[in-house]
Amino acid sequence: MITGVINIGSENISLDIAQNNQNDVEIIESLEYPLFLGRDTFTLGRISFEKVEIMSEKLNGFKRVAEEYGVKNLKIVGTTALREAENVDFILDQIETKTGLVIDVLDDYEEKSHIYMELIRYFEKHRRYKKNDVLFVYIGTGSMGLATYSKGLIDSSQNIKIGSVKVSEMLKDLEEDTLYYSNLIREYLSTFFQPIMVWLNNKKIRTFVTCGNEIEFLASLLNKDNKEVMNISRSEFYSLFEKLKSKNATELSREYNISESKANSLLSALAFYKMLLEVSNAENILVFPMVNLSKSLLYQKLLSRRYRRFFNLLIKSTIISARNIGKKYFYEEKHSQTVENYALKLFDVLEPIHKLGKRERLLLQVAAILHDIGKYVNIKKHYLHSHNIIKSSEIMGLTSRELDIISRISYFHSAQDLEIDDYSAQVENQQDKILITKMLAILRLADALDVAHERKLGDIDISLEENRLTITTHTKRETLLEEWALKRKDNFFLEVFGVNPILEKKE
Repeated sequence: MITGVINIGSENISLDIAQNNQNDVEIIESLEYPLFLGRDTFTLGRISFEKVEIMSEKLNGFKRVAEEYGVKNLKIVGTTALREAENVDFILDQIETKTGLVIDVLDDYEEKSHIYMELIRYFEKHRRYKKNDVLFVYIGTGSMGLATYSKGLIDSSQNIKIGSVKVSEMLKDLEEDTLYYSNLIREYLSTFFQPIMVWLNNKKIRTFVTCGNEIEFLASLLNKDNKEVMNISRSEFYSLFEKLKSKNATELSREYNISESKANSLLSALAFYKMLLEVSNAENILVFPMVNLSKSLLYQKLLSRRYRRFFNLLIKSTIISARNIGKKYFYEEKHSQTVENYALKLFDVLEPIHKLGKRERLLLQVAAILHDIGKYVNIKKHYLHSHNIIKSSEIMGLTSRELDIISRISYFHSAQDLEIDDYSAQVENQQDKILITKMLAILRLADALDVAHERKLGDIDISLEENRLTITTHTKRETLLEEWALKRKDNFFLEVFGVNPILEKKE
């Protein structure tokens, strides 16, 4: 099987065509064209018409090459430069009109998840580095992703809206006014030092794992030429840093025969990695030059069965990440687990009615874990605080849209007399509106079954027959409170599913 990926990045657009070779991906054609869309987006906020014309022309060329190789399912993705452009919707429409190609603009979280899975895949081959907690680092052109990895799973992540190209574009007007431009970059990045250090509290990081053109170039300056992994010690990096820190982009460009644009990005990356070494206390940097977004997407398409294992790891990481956020805000773990268990049981039994899939089940699970997290801020209007915390959190493997869905479910879960019209006007997307309604009905019912936060009902049995949902408990304890709570929320459930929930007690 032969497939291809076009990646529209901040600095260039690229085409990679590959085929599966036993247990890995073999690149058989790779093309690249420098376009520097990031310059437009990061300085002007929008991409110029001229560059859209050039992009259309190059995409048509890439499309022809892919067709010559027999590629039937060409995937086209866009990242930061497109994602943050104010005129992205018009650009996508123009591109589709001129080329017939539909661009999938990846959410920032989605982009990072693909990279992390590739980093895990390569890191697992080097077991001698797996003794301590590991920091995964992905410094993109417009954002920086950080994730902590322990015991085979990612347990927390951070996404910072600043990257190597974005920094250099933001500060380039000041370059002529300072003797050491790299010092200016480091001063700017110092504002991120304390928040990252707090986030890494109690983590014993010895290695940070990364990929990217800038760190590969820096590794080459240290005579690291391994094609699969390059190990840079702390002392080696510091020596290189001392050598380069006083140089400006023009000097780097001349000395290493690179463009001034690349030299600027290199100076930014140098400052990023110096900060991360200091804040993490890592002893070395592992660089995987084979890892990039296109390679991850190709692996996913060509080796879907093997990829499924890493996708399952990502789902486990999502749940662990959610639980860790709960612990951070001192959530009621026992109640959270009970509501989670009940919600998932209800979801599975109701599957013939709601017709939702595994991804929606995961979103419901996260919502159940975090629905009461706002009580850390204030018990009064805790649902509002839950919404705000979830909305602003980083949960590994979830997109900003999915976080928005979960936060909305958490906001309305405790309302007494909820009507669909109460919130439907706030959700513009009809599909999301229906999804939120279904999951909200399930979460409200699950929460009512543990209204006392004491798991009084124990392990429940649930059965669905026609328009009746029977919830059976074998508890010997009094259940008047649970029956009362259920009645307060059963009207909404009945309206959504056309099913009447009944609590039965069998001793």
